[in-house]
Amino acid sequence: MTHSTAMARRLELRSLRFGVWANAVMTLAGLSAHVLTGSSALLLDGLYSAVLVGSSLIASRICRNVVRPPDRGWPYGYEGQEALYVLFRSLVLLGVIGFGFSSAFATLIAWWGGAVISPLRLQPVAIYTLAITGCCALLAWRHHRDWRRTGSVSLLLQTEARNARIDALITLATGLALLASPLFLGTPLSALASITDALLVLLVSLVLLREPWMALRQAMAQAAGCSADQDVLERTRAVLMQQLVGLQLQMMDFTVQQLGRTAFVVVYINPVEPQDGFVIDGLRHQIDQRCSSALGRPVRSEVILTVNPPIHHLDPTPQAAP
Repeated sequence: MTHSTAMARRLELRSLRFGVWANAVMTLAGLSAHVLTGSSALLLDGLYSAVLVGSSLIASRICRNVVRPPDRGWPYGYEGQEALYVLFRSLVLLGVIGFGFSSAFATLIAWWGGAVISPLRLQPVAIYTLAITGCCALLAWRHHRDWRRTGSVSLLLQTEARNARIDALITLATGLALLASPLFLGTPLSALASITDALLVLLVSLVLLREPWMALRQAMAQAAGCSADQDVLERTRAVLMQQLVGLQLQMMDFTVQQLGRTAFVVVYINPVEPQDGFVIDGLRHQIDQRCSSALGRPVRSEVILTVNPPIHHLDPTPQAAP
């Protein structure tokens, strides 16, 4: 590991550890605010932060692993742990969102059936909203700054920064809506004043649903071995074509798979004339460097000499029996 890479990993690890403590404070604040106010929306906010505490702890461990080179225990490297982290975190968040949604729905059914909903105690809401929104904004700024300082490749920091921004917006909107709920009294919407909290939980659940669902789809695609997106493929193709100009090597095909922060490039080449092994090793090293620069992320490549690549190759159409 180079000095710059080691420094980037230390910055990433410190940022993730800072996130653990910040989210732990916000979890305690959310649970305390729920007890003081009786608001389920603030409980959901606290549970969201609790999930981020666990995910940050796991992310800090994965941060130390993803930069390790392949070994006999993990012959293809440790990059897959980053995708599995996103997968695990997304599933847990979906569970928390499902809990909040079902709880709010049950409250609305009870209200529709004539049950009396206990009024909320709104005095602590303003202080909680200001403090937690500020804390989330600070956390998002710290993660985003360290993401940029470490080369803008860490899926861990990018995910945590996005979570903090979402948490800040949700906390601010929830707090303002709760504080505004007494304004419904004496208006045609006065019947909704008692169920504002449940309606907010439903709205927050729907807003939060998109982020873990999209992250889940992406992580599942990466873990299943799906090809990288079209933009990455086109940039990789341009680099490979430039790299092979003037060489007695014919590129038959290539593949790119993104796993966490790392892109895996496999190039299938038909040598026009015999090649020395040192030449192929040098070519692989140059592909790593140039693709990493073009894609803005670590790249691990493999060069395979072949006449017929195993993929994108159409088998001959079988002839019909006479």
